[in-house]
Amino acid sequence: MTMALSAGCGQKQETPADLYQEEQQAAAYGFRAGEKYLEVYDGEAFRPVYLKGVNIGSGVPGHFPGELAITKETYARWLDEIAQMHCNTVRIYTTMMPCFYEALLEHNQKAEEPLYLIMGVWYDEETAAEEGDAFALLDGAVAEAQEQIDIIHGQAEIPQRSGKAWGKYTADVSPYVLGWILGIEPDAHLVGTTNAKYPEIDGFDGTYLMTEGTDAFHAFLCELGERVIAYETEGYGMQRPVSWTNWPTADALSHPAEPTPEKEDAVSVNVELIRAKESFAPGIFASYHVYPYYPDFMFLEPSYGSFQDGNGNINTYEAYLRELIGLHDIPVLVAEFGVPSSRGCTHINPLTGLDQGNLNETEQGWCLDSMARDICNNGFAGGLVFSWQDEWFKRTWNTMDYSNADRRAFWNDVQTSEQAFGLMEFLPGDGSSVLDGSLSDWQETDRLLSADGYTLWAKADARYLWLAVQAEEGGLQERRLVLPLDITPASGAAEYDGMAFPRAVDFVIDLNGTEDSHVYVQHYYDRYAFFYRKYDNLLDVSGYDDPDGTAFGPVYLSLNKMLKLPGSDEVIDATKYDSGLLRCGTADPAEEAYDSLADFCYQEDCVELRIPWGLLNFRDPSSKEIEDDFWAKGMLQGRTVSEIWLGVCAEGQQAQMARFTWADWDTVEYTERLKDSYGILQACFGELQIRE
Repeated sequence: MTMALSAGCGQKQETPADLYQEEQQAAAYGFRAGEKYLEVYDGEAFRPVYLKGVNIGSGVPGHFPGELAITKETYARWLDEIAQMHCNTVRIYTTMMPCFYEALLEHNQKAEEPLYLIMGVWYDEETAAEEGDAFALLDGAVAEAQEQIDIIHGQAEIPQRSGKAWGKYTADVSPYVLGWILGIEPDAHLVGTTNAKYPEIDGFDGTYLMTEGTDAFHAFLCELGERVIAYETEGYGMQRPVSWTNWPTADALSHPAEPTPEKEDAVSVNVELIRAKESFAPGIFASYHVYPYYPDFMFLEPSYGSFQDGNGNINTYEAYLRELIGLHDIPVLVAEFGVPSSRGCTHINPLTGLDQGNLNETEQGWCLDSMARDICNNGFAGGLVFSWQDEWFKRTWNTMDYSNADRRAFWNDVQTSEQAFGLMEFLPGDGSSVLDGSLSDWQETDRLLSADGYTLWAKADARYLWLAVQAEEGGLQERRLVLPLDITPASGAAEYDGMAFPRAVDFVIDLNGTEDSHVYVQHYYDRYAFFYRKYDNLLDVSGYDDPDGTAFGPVYLSLNKMLKLPGSDEVIDATKYDSGLLRCGTADPAEEAYDSLADFCYQEDCVELRIPWGLLNFRDPSSKEIEDDFWAKGMLQGRTVSEIWLGVCAEGQQAQMARFTWADWDTVEYTERLKDSYGILQACFGELQIRE
């Protein structure tokens, strides 16, 4: 005998959702894992739903995630915009402040179709690495999950604490919580050391879940899920589907072409080895974070590189998805997919162009469209974009040593790909500074110097050093201009390409038309050469240690360090790219030719530039912290300055330079803006549906 229950049964507030319960079962449930899809009970039957959604982080400019600074009004606006993108699901990684759950409940009470919530249970990556024992993390993860269960049922009051959410939680969103995704991406070291420490553990047998003939790490995952299910069953008489975070590094596939198998193909985590007992009817689903450019086997595996999609294009992403879905007989959710619209790049997929950065907003949108359709067309339960908003506090391996970790939230390093995965960006200030080649948004106080027929303008914000050069005569695009920049007083060159400067300079902006304009760095102040020389087998740094040297070169970003293939002497050369190459175009979103990655823009008598702080060796522009003398100090570390010097000259002229400074900041004013990728994905999500 079965019965349908209102979600408001017992002491709970009435809600529009219904629950299903077998008479002999201990818990009711409104969601379950079907054969291919997650299913929702509509009061009469379970119906499959294709999940389309976003991951929401905790960061906004000027705040680190532990400050939990997002307001209820902001969440309410975001949830409306997410729903308008044809999403039906949002995922969070850890406990949020009460205002998030209040905003979600109020949104769903007025919406025609609700937004489902997938809850995450986080444990700290650094603690996991230090412990090398997953079971040492178990009690903490369970405690967080139990706290979250009380929260989603509106039955929690948490005293104020540092770095974590707190407050009185009264919003009962439990009818909308579709399921759990527990833990973080399994690290090969943590999995390996846990299994090595407990060789005698080969399973776990609980009331709701079991695994047998496996290993200690699968037993850890099983026990974590068991204890989460037990707490909600016993305390609230409810259950919901459960999954565990996974990624290609720990999939159950073999990737012979992976150049670092000891890290990226060393362990297998497979939730098919964990089974639900009859007492847990909602069931288990698999969830993976799948990106198109990492690990390297994504494009090095020959079978992926030879796969052509229905349009005749090489599609390594779809090739991997097809192999992954073939592992499973339960629903599989791609819980994260995405590419960033950052200026800087961290990894590339040379076969598809689905890269980790150096994509403009339109390119980001088409990459997301392609991946979303691949996920849907190949039988996955859904796909959740990473992420909803850009997060300035994030770091990336190839730039993280270049910035002050304690100040990252106060400025937007567009060289760092991890900061630009969002569908929504944050513009510094009121967003009125627009790169369009005109002086319409400049103030008279921004005028820095006038000499030899040119006027140089300068201003600063939390993303760029803005410059503009106005010429008394037109035709700027046909002239070569050089803008010298003196950043550090510790070193610098007195000349560049035959042009002399009144001050020793560290960078030059060489404007030489639309296709051949660059930022160049004096060799002595080239931090890529200093820091990556031990990882780049193709780099010759002889002569770079001369503080007065006049040689300049490209501003490189690393894409891959040199790799030695295991079991052989074969070396894969380091790869890098010239991040100082400047891109000409308009960055005015109102223009049809809008290019979010444009660095400079010409008009007849003016050229306007926006130069990323990270391109100029700033570790934190909000406190004027620059890179110190790393050759002398033997390490990368910061020093503060009170000013920098900027100049301008045409080829063959004597450069003029002037002092430039700006006010430090500890708070950030910003304006939200939906990227062009939002609209592209909105159209895509509107078309995606269950595949029979």
